[in-house]
Amino acid sequence: MSKDFKDNKSLDVERASIDTGSDVAPDEDQRLRIQGEQNPYYVHELRWTEAEEKEIVRIFDFKILSWIGLMFFFMQLDRGNMGNALTDNLMEDLNMDLNTVTLGSTIFTLCFCLFEIPSNMVIRRTGPQRWIPFLMCLWGISTAAQFWLKDKVTFFICRALVGMFEAGYIPGIAIYLTGYYKKSELGVRLSIFWSTLAVANSVAGVLAYGILHMRGVAGQAGWRWLFLFEGLGTIVIGLFSFLLLPEGPTSTKGYLRFSGYLTDRQEQIAMTRLIRDDPTKADTSKGVVSNKDLFKALTSPKIWPNILIGFFGLLPFSPLTILSPLIIKNLQLGVPSLVSNLLVIPGYVLSLSIMTFVSWSSDKHNERALHGALASLYYAMCILALAVLPADASNFSLYFALIFAMGGQTCWHPVNAAWIASNTAPVGKRSIALALYIISVNACDMVSVNLFRDKDAPRFIRGFWILFGALLLTIVLFLFQRWHLMYVNRKRSETTRHWTDEDWKTYNETTKDEGDERLDFRFCY
Repeated sequence: MSKDFKDNKSLDVERASIDTGSDVAPDEDQRLRIQGEQNPYYVHELRWTEAEEKEIVRIFDFKILSWIGLMFFFMQLDRGNMGNALTDNLMEDLNMDLNTVTLGSTIFTLCFCLFEIPSNMVIRRTGPQRWIPFLMCLWGISTAAQFWLKDKVTFFICRALVGMFEAGYIPGIAIYLTGYYKKSELGVRLSIFWSTLAVANSVAGVLAYGILHMRGVAGQAGWRWLFLFEGLGTIVIGLFSFLLLPEGPTSTKGYLRFSGYLTDRQEQIAMTRLIRDDPTKADTSKGVVSNKDLFKALTSPKIWPNILIGFFGLLPFSPLTILSPLIIKNLQLGVPSLVSNLLVIPGYVLSLSIMTFVSWSSDKHNERALHGALASLYYAMCILALAVLPADASNFSLYFALIFAMGGQTCWHPVNAAWIASNTAPVGKRSIALALYIISVNACDMVSVNLFRDKDAPRFIRGFWILFGALLLTIVLFLFQRWHLMYVNRKRSETTRHWTDEDWKTYNETTKDEGDERLDFRFCY
């Protein structure tokens, strides 16, 4: 569509039952017009009905979010298959012990963290619709290559490559979704995105149960077939993603998208509603993230509490994900060892339910911090139960305690990611902030997996006590960040309370403040 298309007012402007624009003061309206009209698809006077907007969001949910969820599903299969492979004697076949597997997980995480920021600095230049499928194909190849593992050296190399190529995917997807959804819609969509993690972990148990029974086929171990099949599936999805992911809501035509997802009017509505919700989204220019954005993200005191929340609050995730099949196997519940892969599924189903509810409620009430604190409290109580159950507790009591603890995994993770995305601007700074958050989430794996040692098996009580303390600190951080952002908003309001239109004009002409540093930017909490 040409840039001057938006000047055709007979199509652009339709008075309808709702005015999404603009119950704003005249000076704010003028600032919105100036920022919005940087984008050729923004129409300041555009009106649309609630039904039209819901239809556009449904299209994005069905066409964009569903495919992204499928991509993440295969990513999680590749990340989580190590826990399943351990139940098929991978350690014995490669002459390794649990400490070697733990070191492999640390190498994976270290490579993941080291390449996270570089990947997200490049993604804006190449476009996530190209960069993310490219990465997916590479980590699929690395996963499939684990079929040919010979010893711990080849094991370490493959774990490093998978970590390196998976870096950048999650924050890249989060940035990609901000180009389709408003702030008030993002929490639930990120929840749906991360819910595929629980689905993948559940399905992984079923797949592993079937594939691991292939031990002996072509003289190979079952875990080798598991890595090969899941890696090849990832490559196929990555190749299709090149043809299915559009650059943005105004570029949906072409390849397997055929005539596109939206009409011309819907494209205008899609961009205008985003810019009215967040004027910084008017700038869709491409380019590598600047060093200035990198520095501002690294030094922002408003970002770091959320990053620390990710580090401490998700410490339990990796041990529970990797070791839960092994813990259940050691409980000796009277079932075959491979069935332990199926017995973790109720935990992932519970996790999906809790995460979806927390994210839905957070978006509905436009509140982040208290939802995160209360969800962390539930998680902490479940972890505490695993630490304090007596030595003579029945194995089934321990099993159910583990399942409820797994239910707390990632329960506020989408809320915190949406919180960061909504509170950080411009887009370059937002990219780095989300990358830092994902680094913190994965860096904690290097600490958490080392809390569970061979000598602490089968209960790992020492590790669970440490995780309990980390979750209590997470609750404190949620409450602190709420107070902190309320304080910043109040100080900005006090500063500008008596400003006139002339004062705002002078500020706009002379200020060097950008994005979330501007005095008219308000943080959500």
